[in-house]
Amino acid sequence: MRVRLLDEAGLRDGLALTAVLALLAGGGRIVAPLTVQRVIDAGLAPHTVGPAVAVGAVAVLVAGGSSLLLNRRLQARVETAIAGLRRTGLRRVHEMAASTADRTPAADLVARLTSDLDQTTTFLQGGGVQFVTNTAQLLIAGVIMSVYSWQLAVPVLLLAGVLIAGMAVMQRVIGRRFGHARRDLSELQRAVTESVGGAALIRSTGTEQRARVKLDAAVDRARDSLIRTQPALHGNASLGEITIAAMTVTVLLGGVWWSLAGPGAPRLSSGQVVAMVFLVTFFVRPLQFLVQSLGEAQNALAGWRRARELAGTPSAEIADGRPLPDGPVGVRVEHVSARYGDGPVVLHDVDVTIAPGEHVAVVGRTGSGKSTFAKLLTRRLEPAAGTIRLSGVPLDRLAPTAGRVVILPQDPFLFAGTLDANIRLGRPGATTADVVRIIDRLGLRDWLDALPDGVDTPVGLRGELLSAGERQLAGLARTALADPDLVVFDEATSGIDPATDVAVQAALAVLTRGRTTVSIAHRMVTAENADRVLVFDGGRIVQSGSHAELAARPGRYADLVGAWTRN
Repeated sequence: MRVRLLDEAGLRDGLALTAVLALLAGGGRIVAPLTVQRVIDAGLAPHTVGPAVAVGAVAVLVAGGSSLLLNRRLQARVETAIAGLRRTGLRRVHEMAASTADRTPAADLVARLTSDLDQTTTFLQGGGVQFVTNTAQLLIAGVIMSVYSWQLAVPVLLLAGVLIAGMAVMQRVIGRRFGHARRDLSELQRAVTESVGGAALIRSTGTEQRARVKLDAAVDRARDSLIRTQPALHGNASLGEITIAAMTVTVLLGGVWWSLAGPGAPRLSSGQVVAMVFLVTFFVRPLQFLVQSLGEAQNALAGWRRARELAGTPSAEIADGRPLPDGPVGVRVEHVSARYGDGPVVLHDVDVTIAPGEHVAVVGRTGSGKSTFAKLLTRRLEPAAGTIRLSGVPLDRLAPTAGRVVILPQDPFLFAGTLDANIRLGRPGATTADVVRIIDRLGLRDWLDALPDGVDTPVGLRGELLSAGERQLAGLARTALADPDLVVFDEATSGIDPATDVAVQAALAVLTRGRTTVSIAHRMVTAENADRVLVFDGGRIVQSGSHAELAARPGRYADLVGAWTRN
């Protein structure tokens, strides 16, 4: 399906006016050689000099004014288009399928919407307007040369055709190489971000050499990619210099010879020869600019294309999806299997029903399929086979369920700002009073009062100013404020110290009461408080029942309880 982007439509609007301004800006420059030709052929007669100067002055003013208007118009149009492309790309980041997002490095997504598009802006500011104006000037100069002397114009135009054809071939090569370079630069950005963000860990673990090798490899790949763009650029520049020199010689020497050759009066007047010299200068100067700016243009286009690819990513949201019925959500998993990409099946024929309002704990050894089960329920992974229904609605036909289905991971993401601002994200329109009220309801007031600035305590980038346990408490409060009907906990209390564990378990009891809850449990206390326990092993559900029932029965769950008790 072809996605029609708003930024493209914005660039097309008013294209006729843009073309007229470009022709005026380019054509105004070419009036000068025409007036010179007129004055020379008139023998520098006084009655021709004044009008010629006046016409030239008016042409210069028209060219300057048109260039100014064209500059402002293109700047506004392109920057508006880039802003639209960034907005569309950001929406696609939030709307794309979770499986697609998981396969794409975050640094690559950031690069597509920042540095890649910055290349387009840089090219526009450095020569984008000149690119348009020079193209118009090139066309006008070619037409006028043909009118003056088609015999001299033909070799010039043929040479220009050869150069443009060569540039067309070169630009495809250069475009591909700059595309690879942009991807390698985004990988470099990811490596640098990891190296800087993990500097303390790298120092403390003594892995500087390994980190340096990884970073050096990324730097080398980006360097080599940029170097690979140079031979084509240099070849294109050499072709341009040779061709442009041949054009100039053709007009300078060929024009004089052609005008004087043969019997009778000269074929071209002195003024026409001088005008042709000026015209070929106005013709080759844009070609020189096009040749020299080809690399910058292809770099800008490579960034533009990468941003467009992101903006054109299909949305995972369903326009005509069915709404989720009100109230606690029932879950029906029917013979579901799952795999990651083209890898082996990691979840086999899972068939289970979770009643509305039921609290289910999912346990098992590492790699048993617990987290995969949670990803399926929250559409971070699509089933390879089978169907998942929420309150009777197939998960892949469900309309957006903002606030109705919430996952709380082990390390909740916090934005730079205050604790209050992060918790209020759980419900649009919530107030600070709502935040305090939900914290009181969860029984976490002692924790809040212990913070230096209460709800106004800064959390730092990604919550770095809080401990891991405090980040989990903030996520717990945000989830409670959202008041979801289905909540999936990926062991959201694993980082909380024992001193606050009792209060947290009481808060979880409040939060899970009356709503459907699936807890990926790494601690037995979570399973003990659940209504039912699902035991995963080897990607299958091997046991199902209450904690007391399963603990008293020989099997995988009893083994887990025994291991937990011993440790």
